Amino acid sequence: MDQPATTFDETGDPMTATRRLSWAEHPLSIPTNLCWVTWGLFTLIIVAIDDLPEWLWIVDAAWLLGCFRLTWQVFRTRDVAIAPPTRAASGPVEGTSLYRDAMHRLGRNQLATLSMGVIVLMMLACFGQRVAYELFRNTPIAASPDSFFALHLDHTRINEKEELKPPDKVHWFGTDALGRDLFARTLYGGHISFMVGIVATAVSLVIGVTWGASAGYFGGRVDDAMMRIVDVLYGLPFMFLVILILALVNGLYSVARQQREHIEAIDVLYAEGKPLEAQTLALEKEVNGSTRWAVWLADNLSPIMAMFLALGLVSWLTMARITRGQVLSLRQRDYVMAARSVGARSGRIIARHIVPNLLGPIIVYSTLTIPAVMLEEAFLSYLGLGVSEPDCSWGSLAKDGLAALNVLKPYWWLLTYPAAAISLALFSFNFIGDGLRDALDPKGKR
Repeated sequence: MDQPATTFDETGDPMTATRRLSWAEHPLSIPTNLCWVTWGLFTLIIVAIDDLPEWLWIVDAAWLLGCFRLTWQVFRTRDVAIAPPTRAASGPVEGTSLYRDAMHRLGRNQLATLSMGVIVLMMLACFGQRVAYELFRNTPIAASPDSFFALHLDHTRINEKEELKPPDKVHWFGTDALGRDLFARTLYGGHISFMVGIVATAVSLVIGVTWGASAGYFGGRVDDAMMRIVDVLYGLPFMFLVILILALVNGLYSVARQQREHIEAIDVLYAEGKPLEAQTLALEKEVNGSTRWAVWLADNLSPIMAMFLALGLVSWLTMARITRGQVLSLRQRDYVMAARSVGARSGRIIARHIVPNLLGPIIVYSTLTIPAVMLEEAFLSYLGLGVSEPDCSWGSLAKDGLAALNVLKPYWWLLTYPAAAISLALFSFNFIGDGLRDALDPKGKR
Protein backbone atom coordinates (compact mmCIF):
# COMPACT_ATOMS: atom_id res chain seq x y z
CA MET A 1 0.00 0.00 0.00
CA ASP A 2 1.36 3.42 -0.89
CA GLN A 3 2.01 5.59 2.16
CA PRO A 4 0.92 9.24 1.96
CA ALA A 5 3.64 11.82 1.87
CA THR A 6 2.88 14.69 4.25
CA THR A 7 4.10 18.19 3.33
CA PHE A 8 3.90 21.40 5.33
CA ASP A 9 3.06 24.94 4.38
CA GLU A 10 4.85 28.16 5.41
CA THR A 11 3.09 28.30 8.79
CA GLY A 12 4.09 24.76 9.68
CA ASP A 13 0.63 23.19 9.26
CA PRO A 14 0.46 19.90 7.38
CA MET A 15 -0.95 20.19 3.87
CA THR A 16 -3.57 17.89 2.34
CA ALA A 17 -2.00 14.65 1.08
CA THR A 18 -3.27 12.06 -1.35
CA ARG A 19 -3.15 8.29 -1.22
CA ARG A 20 -3.63 5.82 -4.05
CA LEU A 21 -6.14 3.08 -3.26
CA SER A 22 -5.37 -0.48 -4.21
CA TRP A 23 -7.83 -2.38 -6.38
CA ALA A 24 -9.26 -4.29 -3.41
CA GLU A 25 -9.73 -1.09 -1.38
CA HIS A 26 -11.72 0.75 -4.04
CA PRO A 27 -15.52 0.65 -3.41
CA LEU A 28 -16.18 -0.10 -7.10
CA SER A 29 -13.80 -3.07 -7.28
CA ILE A 30 -16.41 -5.72 -6.42
CA PRO A 31 -19.05 -4.46 -8.93
CA THR A 32 -16.33 -4.21 -11.58
CA ASN A 33 -15.13 -7.76 -10.95
CA LEU A 34 -18.69 -9.08 -11.11
CA CYS A 35 -19.32 -7.16 -14.33
CA TRP A 36 -16.30 -8.72 -16.03
CA VAL A 37 -17.11 -12.23 -14.78
CA THR A 38 -20.74 -12.10 -15.92
CA TRP A 39 -19.74 -10.61 -19.28
CA GLY A 40 -17.26 -13.43 -19.86
CA LEU A 41 -19.86 -16.07 -19.01
CA PHE A 42 -22.46 -14.42 -21.24
CA THR A 43 -19.97 -14.22 -24.11
CA LEU A 44 -19.05 -17.89 -23.76
CA ILE A 45 -22.72 -18.86 -23.92
CA ILE A 46 -23.55 -16.87 -27.06
CA VAL A 47 -20.35 -18.05 -28.77
CA ALA A 48 -21.00 -21.70 -28.00
CA ILE A 49 -24.69 -21.77 -28.97
CA ASP A 50 -25.51 -21.50 -32.67
CA ASP A 51 -28.42 -19.71 -34.33
CA LEU A 52 -28.95 -17.14 -31.59
CA PRO A 53 -30.56 -13.76 -32.36
CA GLU A 54 -28.12 -11.11 -33.56
CA TRP A 55 -29.34 -8.58 -31.01
CA LEU A 56 -27.60 -10.63 -28.31
CA TRP A 57 -24.28 -9.48 -29.76
CA ILE A 58 -25.42 -5.88 -29.34
CA VAL A 59 -26.21 -6.63 -25.70
CA ASP A 60 -22.79 -8.24 -25.34
CA ALA A 61 -21.06 -5.18 -26.80
CA ALA A 62 -23.00 -2.83 -24.53
CA TRP A 63 -22.12 -5.03 -21.57
CA LEU A 64 -18.43 -4.85 -22.54
CA LEU A 65 -18.59 -1.06 -22.74
CA GLY A 66 -20.11 -1.01 -19.27
CA CYS A 67 -17.23 -3.12 -17.95
CA PHE A 68 -14.69 -0.75 -19.49
CA ARG A 69 -16.60 2.21 -18.06
CA LEU A 70 -16.47 0.79 -14.53
CA THR A 71 -12.78 -0.08 -14.88
CA TRP A 72 -11.96 3.43 -16.09
CA GLN A 73 -13.93 4.87 -13.17
CA VAL A 74 -11.89 2.79 -10.72
CA PHE A 75 -8.57 4.01 -12.12
CA ARG A 76 -9.81 7.60 -12.41
CA THR A 77 -10.87 7.84 -8.76
CA ARG A 78 -8.20 5.76 -7.05
CA ASP A 79 -6.33 8.83 -5.75
CA VAL A 80 -8.10 10.07 -2.62
CA ALA A 81 -7.32 13.08 -0.49
CA ILE A 82 -6.38 12.64 3.15
CA ALA A 83 -7.34 15.46 5.48
CA PRO A 84 -4.35 16.17 7.75
CA PRO A 85 -4.80 16.67 11.48
CA THR A 86 -5.10 20.30 12.51
CA ARG A 87 -3.54 21.89 15.53
CA ALA A 88 -6.88 22.84 17.02
CA ALA A 89 -10.14 21.17 16.14
CA SER A 90 -12.62 23.74 14.92
CA GLY A 91 -15.66 21.45 14.76
CA PRO A 92 -16.94 17.91 15.20
CA VAL A 93 -14.95 15.08 13.64
CA GLU A 94 -16.78 13.43 10.78
CA GLY A 95 -16.65 9.62 10.97
CA THR A 96 -17.66 6.77 8.70
CA SER A 97 -20.77 4.63 8.97
CA LEU A 98 -20.57 1.06 10.20
CA TYR A 99 -21.77 -0.25 6.84
CA ARG A 100 -19.17 1.68 4.83
CA ASP A 101 -16.42 0.69 7.22
CA ALA A 102 -17.50 -2.97 7.03
CA MET A 103 -17.57 -2.93 3.23
CA HIS A 104 -14.12 -1.33 3.20
CA ARG A 105 -12.67 -4.05 5.41
CA LEU A 106 -14.45 -6.75 3.43
CA GLY A 107 -12.97 -5.38 0.22
CA ARG A 108 -9.50 -5.60 1.74
CA ASN A 109 -10.05 -9.29 2.50
CA GLN A 110 -8.87 -10.73 -0.79
CA LEU A 111 -9.80 -14.33 0.08
CA ALA A 112 -13.41 -13.38 0.89
CA THR A 113 -13.66 -11.23 -2.25
CA LEU A 114 -12.31 -14.03 -4.42
CA SER A 115 -14.74 -16.48 -2.79
CA MET A 116 -17.65 -14.16 -3.56
CA GLY A 117 -16.61 -14.09 -7.20
CA VAL A 118 -16.37 -17.89 -7.26
CA ILE A 119 -19.86 -18.30 -5.76
CA VAL A 120 -21.37 -15.76 -8.16
CA LEU A 121 -19.75 -17.50 -11.12
CA MET A 122 -20.93 -20.94 -9.97
CA MET A 123 -24.48 -19.74 -9.37
CA LEU A 124 -24.62 -17.98 -12.74
CA ALA A 125 -23.41 -21.13 -14.47
CA CYS A 126 -25.82 -23.45 -12.62
CA PHE A 127 -28.93 -21.30 -12.81
CA GLY A 128 -28.03 -20.06 -16.30
CA GLN A 129 -27.90 -23.65 -17.51
CA ARG A 130 -31.37 -24.23 -16.09
CA VAL A 131 -32.76 -21.07 -17.70
CA ALA A 132 -31.17 -21.90 -21.06
CA TYR A 133 -32.59 -25.42 -20.90
CA GLU A 134 -36.11 -24.11 -20.36
CA LEU A 135 -35.74 -21.52 -23.14
CA PHE A 136 -34.31 -23.74 -25.87
CA ARG A 137 -35.60 -27.26 -25.19
CA ASN A 138 -38.54 -26.86 -27.62
CA THR A 139 -36.55 -25.15 -30.38
CA PRO A 140 -34.85 -26.61 -33.48
CA ILE A 141 -31.51 -26.13 -31.71
CA ALA A 142 -32.43 -28.80 -29.16
CA ALA A 143 -33.35 -31.32 -31.87
CA SER A 144 -29.80 -31.54 -33.22
CA PRO A 145 -27.84 -34.30 -31.42
CA ASP A 146 -24.53 -32.48 -31.90
CA SER A 147 -25.63 -29.03 -30.77
CA PHE A 148 -24.33 -27.28 -27.69
CA PHE A 149 -27.77 -27.72 -26.15
CA ALA A 150 -27.72 -31.51 -26.54
CA LEU A 151 -24.16 -31.86 -25.26
CA HIS A 152 -24.00 -29.40 -22.36
CA LEU A 153 -27.51 -28.20 -21.41
CA ASP A 154 -29.77 -31.26 -21.57
CA HIS A 155 -29.10 -33.28 -18.41
CA THR A 156 -31.69 -35.95 -19.29
CA ARG A 157 -30.58 -36.94 -22.81
CA ILE A 158 -29.46 -40.59 -22.91
CA ASN A 159 -26.93 -41.81 -25.47
CA GLU A 160 -26.18 -45.51 -25.12
CA LYS A 161 -23.29 -45.26 -27.59
CA GLU A 162 -21.32 -42.98 -25.25
CA GLU A 163 -21.68 -44.76 -21.91
CA LEU A 164 -18.94 -44.07 -19.32
CA LYS A 165 -16.89 -42.00 -21.73
CA PRO A 166 -13.93 -40.15 -20.13
CA PRO A 167 -13.58 -36.36 -20.42
CA ASP A 168 -12.72 -35.07 -23.89
CA LYS A 169 -13.32 -32.03 -26.11
CA VAL A 170 -16.98 -32.98 -26.65
CA HIS A 171 -17.96 -34.10 -23.14
CA TRP A 172 -15.91 -31.87 -20.84
CA PHE A 173 -16.67 -33.89 -17.69
CA GLY A 174 -17.25 -37.23 -19.42
CA THR A 175 -20.50 -39.23 -19.40
CA ASP A 176 -22.25 -41.49 -16.89
CA ALA A 177 -23.49 -45.07 -17.17
CA LEU A 178 -26.43 -43.99 -19.36
CA GLY A 179 -24.38 -41.79 -21.68
CA ARG A 180 -25.64 -38.54 -20.16
CA ASP A 181 -23.29 -35.57 -20.20
CA LEU A 182 -21.78 -35.18 -16.73
CA PHE A 183 -21.09 -31.46 -17.24
CA ALA A 184 -24.79 -30.78 -17.82
CA ARG A 185 -25.76 -32.93 -14.84
CA THR A 186 -23.19 -31.22 -12.62
CA LEU A 187 -24.61 -27.79 -13.49
CA TYR A 188 -28.18 -29.01 -12.99
CA GLY A 189 -27.25 -30.65 -9.69
CA GLY A 190 -25.57 -27.43 -8.61
CA HIS A 191 -28.76 -25.43 -9.03
CA ILE A 192 -30.62 -27.92 -6.81
CA SER A 193 -27.85 -27.92 -4.18
CA PHE A 194 -27.79 -24.12 -4.11
CA MET A 195 -31.58 -23.99 -3.87
CA VAL A 196 -31.57 -26.46 -0.97
CA GLY A 197 -28.98 -24.39 0.87
CA ILE A 198 -30.64 -21.02 0.25
CA VAL A 199 -34.27 -22.02 0.87
CA ALA A 200 -33.53 -24.17 3.91
CA THR A 201 -31.41 -21.37 5.38
CA ALA A 202 -34.21 -18.87 4.76
CA VAL A 203 -36.69 -21.15 6.56
CA SER A 204 -34.32 -21.58 9.49
CA LEU A 205 -33.75 -17.81 9.67
CA VAL A 206 -37.45 -16.99 9.77
CA ILE A 207 -38.13 -19.53 12.52
CA GLY A 208 -34.93 -18.93 14.48
CA VAL A 209 -35.07 -15.13 14.45
CA THR A 210 -38.77 -15.06 15.36
CA TRP A 211 -38.35 -17.61 18.15
CA GLY A 212 -35.16 -16.15 19.60
CA ALA A 213 -36.31 -12.53 19.39
CA SER A 214 -39.60 -13.35 21.13
CA ALA A 215 -37.87 -15.31 23.89
CA GLY A 216 -35.24 -12.65 24.51
CA TYR A 217 -37.64 -9.71 24.40
CA PHE A 218 -40.35 -11.04 26.72
CA GLY A 219 -37.95 -12.83 29.09
CA GLY A 220 -39.09 -14.43 32.33
CA ARG A 221 -41.21 -17.54 32.13
CA VAL A 222 -41.79 -17.10 28.41
CA ASP A 223 -38.03 -17.14 27.83
CA ASP A 224 -37.56 -20.17 30.07
CA ALA A 225 -40.32 -22.18 28.40
CA MET A 226 -39.25 -21.35 24.84
CA MET A 227 -35.57 -22.04 25.42
CA ARG A 228 -36.28 -25.33 27.24
CA ILE A 229 -38.02 -26.46 24.05
CA VAL A 230 -34.88 -25.53 22.13
CA ASP A 231 -32.75 -27.48 24.62
CA VAL A 232 -34.94 -30.57 24.21
CA LEU A 233 -34.70 -30.37 20.43
CA TYR A 234 -30.93 -29.94 20.72
CA GLY A 235 -30.79 -33.26 22.55
CA LEU A 236 -32.39 -35.13 19.65
CA PRO A 237 -30.20 -36.43 16.82
CA PHE A 238 -30.30 -33.91 14.01
CA MET A 239 -30.17 -36.39 11.15
CA PHE A 240 -32.80 -38.57 12.85
CA LEU A 241 -35.27 -35.68 12.77
CA VAL A 242 -34.60 -34.99 9.09
CA ILE A 243 -34.98 -38.67 8.18
CA LEU A 244 -38.20 -38.84 10.23
CA ILE A 245 -39.68 -35.82 8.43
CA LEU A 246 -38.70 -37.19 5.02
CA ALA A 247 -40.16 -40.59 5.95
CA LEU A 248 -43.45 -38.94 6.88
CA VAL A 249 -43.48 -37.05 3.59
CA ASN A 250 -42.77 -40.24 1.64
CA GLY A 251 -45.62 -41.93 3.48
CA LEU A 252 -47.84 -39.01 2.53
CA TYR A 253 -46.96 -39.49 -1.14
CA SER A 254 -47.65 -43.22 -0.83
CA VAL A 255 -51.13 -42.58 0.58
CA ALA A 256 -51.80 -39.97 -2.08
CA ARG A 257 -50.89 -42.34 -4.91
CA GLN A 258 -53.16 -45.04 -3.55
CA GLN A 259 -56.16 -42.86 -2.83
CA ARG A 260 -56.09 -40.40 -5.74
CA GLU A 261 -58.04 -42.69 -8.10
CA HIS A 262 -60.58 -43.49 -5.39
CA ILE A 263 -61.16 -39.81 -4.68
CA GLU A 264 -61.65 -39.08 -8.39
CA ALA A 265 -64.19 -41.94 -8.64
CA ILE A 266 -66.08 -40.63 -5.60
CA ASP A 267 -66.19 -37.11 -7.06
CA VAL A 268 -67.57 -38.51 -10.33
CA LEU A 269 -70.36 -40.32 -8.44
CA TYR A 270 -71.28 -37.12 -6.60
CA ALA A 271 -71.31 -35.22 -9.90
CA GLU A 272 -73.65 -37.83 -11.41
CA GLY A 273 -76.09 -37.43 -8.52
CA LYS A 274 -75.30 -40.73 -6.78
CA PRO A 275 -74.41 -39.72 -3.22
CA LEU A 276 -75.26 -43.12 -1.71
CA GLU A 277 -72.86 -44.99 -3.99
CA ALA A 278 -70.21 -42.33 -3.37
CA GLN A 279 -70.53 -42.68 0.41
CA THR A 280 -70.37 -46.47 0.15
CA LEU A 281 -67.19 -46.30 -1.92
CA ALA A 282 -65.69 -43.83 0.53
CA LEU A 283 -66.34 -46.21 3.43
CA GLU A 284 -64.90 -49.17 1.53
CA LYS A 285 -61.70 -47.36 0.54
CA GLU A 286 -61.40 -45.43 3.84
CA VAL A 287 -61.49 -42.06 2.12
CA ASN A 288 -62.08 -39.13 4.50
CA GLY A 289 -61.14 -35.50 4.93
CA SER A 290 -57.61 -36.35 6.06
CA THR A 291 -57.08 -38.43 2.93
CA ARG A 292 -58.21 -35.58 0.71
CA TRP A 293 -55.89 -33.23 2.57
CA ALA A 294 -52.97 -35.64 2.08
CA VAL A 295 -53.68 -35.87 -1.66
CA TRP A 296 -53.91 -32.09 -1.99
CA LEU A 297 -50.65 -31.62 -0.09
CA ALA A 298 -48.88 -34.26 -2.19
CA ASP A 299 -50.06 -32.55 -5.38
CA ASN A 300 -48.74 -29.16 -4.25
CA LEU A 301 -45.57 -30.18 -2.38
CA SER A 302 -42.73 -31.57 -4.48
CA PRO A 303 -40.18 -33.97 -2.92
CA ILE A 304 -37.44 -31.37 -3.35
CA MET A 305 -39.53 -28.76 -1.53
CA ALA A 306 -40.11 -31.30 1.23
CA MET A 307 -36.34 -31.57 1.66
CA PHE A 308 -36.09 -27.76 1.80
CA LEU A 309 -38.60 -27.67 4.63
CA ALA A 310 -37.15 -30.68 6.46
CA LEU A 311 -33.65 -29.22 6.60
CA GLY A 312 -34.96 -25.76 7.46
CA LEU A 313 -37.19 -27.03 10.29
CA VAL A 314 -34.23 -28.55 12.13
CA SER A 315 -31.58 -25.89 11.39
CA TRP A 316 -33.07 -22.97 13.31
CA LEU A 317 -31.97 -23.88 16.83
CA THR A 318 -28.56 -22.19 16.71
CA MET A 319 -30.03 -19.05 15.16
CA ALA A 320 -32.63 -18.92 17.94
CA ARG A 321 -29.92 -18.99 20.60
CA ILE A 322 -27.81 -16.37 18.84
CA THR A 323 -30.82 -14.06 18.41
CA ARG A 324 -31.94 -14.49 22.01
CA GLY A 325 -28.52 -13.57 23.36
CA GLN A 326 -28.37 -10.43 21.21
CA VAL A 327 -31.92 -9.36 22.09
CA LEU A 328 -31.24 -9.71 25.83
CA SER A 329 -28.57 -7.02 25.46
CA LEU A 330 -30.63 -4.82 23.12
CA ARG A 331 -33.99 -4.73 24.88
CA GLN A 332 -32.74 -2.28 27.54
CA ARG A 333 -31.26 0.18 25.05
CA ASP A 334 -32.53 3.76 25.01
CA TYR A 335 -34.26 3.53 21.63
CA VAL A 336 -36.20 0.44 22.76
CA MET A 337 -37.25 2.16 25.99
CA ALA A 338 -38.30 5.23 23.98
CA ALA A 339 -40.45 3.08 21.70
CA ARG A 340 -42.13 1.52 24.74
CA SER A 341 -42.78 4.92 26.29
CA VAL A 342 -44.74 6.11 23.24
CA GLY A 343 -46.93 3.00 23.33
CA ALA A 344 -45.42 0.92 20.52
CA ARG A 345 -46.52 -2.69 20.52
CA SER A 346 -44.10 -5.49 21.23
CA GLY A 347 -44.31 -6.86 17.70
CA ARG A 348 -43.50 -3.47 16.21
CA ILE A 349 -40.57 -2.95 18.58
CA ILE A 350 -39.11 -6.34 17.68
CA ALA A 351 -39.61 -5.89 13.94
CA ARG A 352 -38.63 -2.20 13.60
CA HIS A 353 -36.06 -1.60 16.33
CA ILE A 354 -34.46 -4.87 17.44
CA VAL A 355 -34.25 -7.16 14.40
CA PRO A 356 -32.60 -4.49 12.14
CA ASN A 357 -29.77 -4.28 14.67
CA LEU A 358 -29.23 -8.03 14.35
CA LEU A 359 -28.50 -7.98 10.62
CA GLY A 360 -24.77 -8.48 11.18
CA PRO A 361 -25.04 -11.79 13.08
CA ILE A 362 -27.89 -12.90 10.80
CA ILE A 363 -25.87 -12.35 7.62
CA VAL A 364 -22.82 -14.11 9.03
CA TYR A 365 -24.90 -17.03 10.26
CA SER A 366 -26.58 -17.33 6.86
CA THR A 367 -23.31 -17.61 4.97
CA LEU A 368 -22.15 -20.30 7.39
CA THR A 369 -25.46 -22.20 7.37
CA ILE A 370 -25.79 -22.49 3.59
CA PRO A 371 -22.71 -24.75 3.21
CA ALA A 372 -23.75 -26.80 6.24
CA VAL A 373 -27.19 -27.44 4.74
CA MET A 374 -25.66 -28.27 1.35
CA LEU A 375 -23.39 -30.82 3.03
CA GLU A 376 -26.35 -32.33 4.89
CA GLU A 377 -28.29 -32.61 1.63
CA ALA A 378 -25.31 -34.36 0.06
CA PHE A 379 -25.24 -36.83 2.94
CA LEU A 380 -28.97 -37.50 2.62
CA SER A 381 -28.58 -38.03 -1.12
CA TYR A 382 -25.74 -40.44 -0.40
CA LEU A 383 -28.12 -42.40 1.84
CA GLY A 384 -30.73 -42.44 -0.93
CA LEU A 385 -33.09 -40.02 0.85
CA GLY A 386 -32.39 -37.01 -1.35
CA VAL A 387 -33.58 -36.10 -4.81
CA SER A 388 -34.64 -38.90 -7.13
CA GLU A 389 -34.21 -39.44 -10.86
CA PRO A 390 -34.33 -37.73 -13.27
CA ASP A 391 -33.38 -34.90 -10.91
CA CYS A 392 -29.94 -34.88 -9.35
CA SER A 393 -27.79 -32.93 -6.92
CA TRP A 394 -24.10 -32.85 -6.22
CA GLY A 395 -24.65 -35.35 -3.42
CA SER A 396 -26.52 -37.86 -5.59
CA LEU A 397 -23.92 -37.49 -8.35
CA ALA A 398 -21.13 -38.16 -5.85
CA LYS A 399 -23.03 -41.23 -4.62
CA ASP A 400 -23.33 -42.57 -8.17
CA GLY A 401 -19.66 -41.85 -8.79
CA LEU A 402 -18.58 -43.66 -5.64
CA ALA A 403 -20.72 -46.66 -6.56
CA ALA A 404 -19.07 -46.80 -10.01
CA LEU A 405 -15.53 -46.97 -8.61
CA ASN A 406 -13.81 -50.34 -8.91
CA VAL A 407 -10.27 -51.66 -8.95
CA LEU A 408 -10.30 -53.00 -12.50
CA LYS A 409 -11.64 -49.91 -14.25
CA PRO A 410 -12.07 -46.82 -12.06
CA TYR A 411 -14.40 -44.25 -13.57
CA TRP A 412 -12.75 -41.45 -11.63
CA TRP A 413 -14.52 -38.55 -13.35
CA LEU A 414 -17.93 -39.62 -12.03
CA LEU A 415 -16.82 -38.81 -8.48
CA THR A 416 -14.11 -36.20 -9.01
CA TYR A 417 -16.11 -33.39 -10.64
CA PRO A 418 -19.21 -33.42 -8.36
CA ALA A 419 -16.99 -33.73 -5.28
CA ALA A 420 -14.77 -30.88 -6.49
CA ALA A 421 -17.81 -28.68 -7.17
CA ILE A 422 -19.35 -29.16 -3.73
CA SER A 423 -15.95 -28.76 -2.03
CA LEU A 424 -15.30 -25.49 -3.86
CA ALA A 425 -18.74 -24.16 -2.93
CA LEU A 426 -18.37 -25.15 0.74
CA PHE A 427 -14.92 -23.58 1.10
CA SER A 428 -16.05 -20.39 -0.66
CA PHE A 429 -19.10 -19.94 1.56
CA ASN A 430 -17.00 -20.48 4.68
CA PHE A 431 -14.40 -17.94 3.54
CA ILE A 432 -17.20 -15.44 2.84
CA GLY A 433 -18.65 -16.06 6.29
CA ASP A 434 -15.28 -15.53 7.96
CA GLY A 435 -14.75 -12.33 5.98
CA LEU A 436 -18.18 -10.96 6.86
CA ARG A 437 -17.71 -11.84 10.52
CA ASP A 438 -14.44 -9.90 10.63
CA ALA A 439 -15.89 -6.99 8.66
CA LEU A 440 -19.07 -6.63 10.72
CA ASP A 441 -17.34 -6.92 14.09
CA PRO A 442 -17.04 -3.36 15.47
CA LYS A 443 -14.43 -4.51 18.01
CA GLY A 444 -12.14 -5.45 15.15
CA LYS A 445 -12.06 -1.90 13.76
CA ARG A 446 -8.55 -0.56 13.48
